[in-house]
Amino acid sequence: MAELLAPAGSLENVLTAIDAGADAVYFGGKGFNARKFAHNLDDAEIGQAVRTAHLFGVKVYVTVNILMADTELEALSAYLQRLDSFGVDGIIVQDLAVAALARKVAPNLPLHGSTQMTVADLDGVRFLEANGFTQAVLSRELSAQEIRFICSQSSIPIEVFIHGASCMAYSGQCLMSSFLGGRSGNRGACAQPCRQPYTLLCDGEPVMKHEAYVLSLKDLKSLDYMDELLDAGVTSFKIEGRMKGDTYVRTVVSAYRKVIDAHYQSPQQRKAAHREAAALLESAFNRSYQADFLGNCVSCHTLAERNPSGRQTADDVVGGLTRKLSIYGHVDVAEDGNLRLTLWDENGHTASTVADFQPEPARQRPATADYVQGQVGRLGDTPFVLASVTVWDETKMIPASVLNGLRRQAVQALIDSILADYPRPAAGKSPAWQVPDRTDEPDQAMQLIVRCDSVDGVAAAVAHGADIILFGGESYHHHPFGTKAWQAAVQAAHEQGAALWAATPRIVREEHRAAVQNELERAIAAGIDGIYVGAMAVFTMLEDLNVTLPVRADWSLNIFNSQAAQVYTALGCTAVTASVEATLRQMKDMVRQSGCPIEAVVQGRAEMMVTESCVISSFAGKGQKKGCPGVCARGAYALRDRRDETFPVVTDQYCRNHILNSRDLDMAPYYKDLRRAGIAAIRIEGRGRNPQWIGQQVSRYRRLCDGTETMLLGKEDQTVTRGHFFHGIL
Repeated sequence: MAELLAPAGSLENVLTAIDAGADAVYFGGKGFNARKFAHNLDDAEIGQAVRTAHLFGVKVYVTVNILMADTELEALSAYLQRLDSFGVDGIIVQDLAVAALARKVAPNLPLHGSTQMTVADLDGVRFLEANGFTQAVLSRELSAQEIRFICSQSSIPIEVFIHGASCMAYSGQCLMSSFLGGRSGNRGACAQPCRQPYTLLCDGEPVMKHEAYVLSLKDLKSLDYMDELLDAGVTSFKIEGRMKGDTYVRTVVSAYRKVIDAHYQSPQQRKAAHREAAALLESAFNRSYQADFLGNCVSCHTLAERNPSGRQTADDVVGGLTRKLSIYGHVDVAEDGNLRLTLWDENGHTASTVADFQPEPARQRPATADYVQGQVGRLGDTPFVLASVTVWDETKMIPASVLNGLRRQAVQALIDSILADYPRPAAGKSPAWQVPDRTDEPDQAMQLIVRCDSVDGVAAAVAHGADIILFGGESYHHHPFGTKAWQAAVQAAHEQGAALWAATPRIVREEHRAAVQNELERAIAAGIDGIYVGAMAVFTMLEDLNVTLPVRADWSLNIFNSQAAQVYTALGCTAVTASVEATLRQMKDMVRQSGCPIEAVVQGRAEMMVTESCVISSFAGKGQKKGCPGVCARGAYALRDRRDETFPVVTDQYCRNHILNSRDLDMAPYYKDLRRAGIAAIRIEGRGRNPQWIGQQVSRYRRLCDGTETMLLGKEDQTVTRGHFFHGIL
């Protein structure tokens, strides 16, 4: 039976979700989760939530789904051990450092791969399974057809979002809030700049008459796809909404409970359940609804151009837990003649307690069945309701105080019996992560790496002194990289004594998997020197292809601490690119503690978002993505915000938008700081740039690397940014 997974931001929400019919509930603790501004649960509340949920046969998953700093790992270790002691059924994880630490200090904790891991195809799911995960949460952008294929081939349960607010960007790949205000979605503090209005520009001129909420998705509602997803084999149906109240939780859980239950009934009952559920959801908080990703029909109507704050409903429903578990009782005497009370539930759990009291014949008021029912039935705030009780002899005298004492003891014993019998899910098989021995090379020259998406750019980079060219992956010119381009790029690099490595996409979807693999095979055939892994799926792909070339981890894997760097080293990476949200101090610690060569992106425009919804086709094209005539190739597009900052928008060969920062990252004046931090390689992001720009930037950094130029700090340049090198994130 499929699982209905409900959100909770408080203990009251947990109880409401159980009451409304959830099979599982997820929430965060007071720290280490991606809803920093929800109430969340303290340790005592987590313990109570787990006990109550397990009594009702409901699973509990705790979100530990943010990137961790090295300074937090000690406290995280203790937290994971507490979660394990509470008996939670799984933790939802983004950072592989959390997985590694959990395996060490709490090996019985099942691991679920968060949607923040950007897993969008079967290879990504296989990667998670191979590394000890027992459940995978897919990206929200997938079609029902892709989900069906993944479910049919996956060996671990698949979790899919079915309702609630959706991020415009692929989860785990959004930096907009982080770079604009220091509040990172990867740390649970997103300020939602996607819910602000923007103006779409083409070649500097407005495409729209008025600014609009072009980055604000309507809320997801999957009612029309539930039967298809159930038939596809989805294991867990997840509702978003940990910042919502009891009304939302009860309404949405009740609606989907009806539909899931009716799926196994007659067609008439299905239709009735869908009608009732649809009416319920119309009364719930929403920004209007869409299910366009599931239907593979993304368009301008997928976006909530107006009122992105949504329609709030009154909190007019009963919160908390109102339903009870039916139990039954029998009063008799034990072998020694002492009074005994036995309680049991409908699942066969039994508890008996014996009092230090021997009943005698009553002179005036015998303990009849009705009298015993009244005393034993006083179950108050326990999770039980007494369905019936029987008495072996209705002629005896039994004081109320004796029955009350037996009841309290028997209820606690029954609770203990139910909890002891609760089938906690098994953890996955621990991966054999073996970190290679550290090799210190303090005098090794810093490598200068340049990413390009044109052969002319490659030629300019190597002519001006680049050591490594990063080519391929996602282009900024809407075209794939063909065989001739790979051959020409490799030749241009090798003729100048430079190495050429293949980049791979940040997103690998099932529908594009063959294209990604074909490009890798073309690159290998052309004679590349190594491969950068941009998505977890690529590790599986390389293993299937028996690739023996050296591999490095790219920044899109969100490597934020030394533990994560060590995990990727154990996975075979010879170097890792630090998260672009890491500070210089953090990178220095990563170098010192991991022993892994660390690369840093130091120049160029950072990618704020990568989106499946295309703002260009929606507002400058036909209004829908399917059948778009390629308007993105007819001009230079950008988004302008209310502060007159302009963010370029480019489209890759998979028709995904990449929204770039309004300002270039420029760390040249701080080259000595990078050097002192022990950074092994620095990268210039040159995609979408002309050869002249690439040549100028490479020359600039080449002179710094060679020691022929020293950049002295003067007045700060307000036209560029230093990113997060000196300013951390919330």
